[in-house]
Amino acid sequence: MSLDLLLFLFILLAILVHSWKSSPPTPSSSIAKKPCIGCGKATTLRCSRCHAAYYCSAEHMRSDWRNHRTACRKAFDALLFPVDGDRPVLVKIPYTRRIDPDDGSYDDLDSPTLQRYIHGALAMKYVTKLGSHGPALDQALIVFHHDYLGDKKRNQCIEELTSGRMGIAWAGNVFVLRQKGGLYSEAYESAKMEDVAAMTRFLAEYEDGVP
Repeated sequence: MSLDLLLFLFILLAILVHSWKSSPPTPSSSIAKKPCIGCGKATTLRCSRCHAAYYCSAEHMRSDWRNHRTACRKAFDALLFPVDGDRPVLVKIPYTRRIDPDDGSYDDLDSPTLQRYIHGALAMKYVTKLGSHGPALDQALIVFHHDYLGDKKRNQCIEELTSGRMGIAWAGNVFVLRQKGGLYSEAYESAKMEDVAAMTRFLAEYEDGVP
């Protein structure tokens, strides 16, 4: 039995179990309804592996598997501050968990997806506290941005959030993940919309060379 077939059967079983055990979704459901890829009907059922594809039934999931299997990967929710947007949004960043014999496990973020948001070299900054002199955050944040900001379009979303009071001229797309493990580790977790408050303080107060 091929690996693709085993993966398909596992995901199909997860959707069937969800269908049998779940009551009809209600407006208070913690998972937002999204259109089924097969028919467009609003549903909360989604692929149990990547959580990115929504299906209202196992039949529609099965019929779309040939298209979906190449994109079906585990993914983090990254908090994106879009260069041309007016508010932050959550986007999917696929990743592969890898093992380094010396340093242990790390998360290898999908390069094509990163390049879709940040073309060329990227840089990272670490946010460990609320503002310049505030309390420590429960979980550090990692900020991904263009390595050189000078030739990029000014970030409209950040300008809006900070009312134009940016510590540096943030430009191009900027996105954020949560840090897992010690500072500077390459293990991540999904960001959440609640991280916007800490990020707004950071984006407004950060100055080059000043943590």
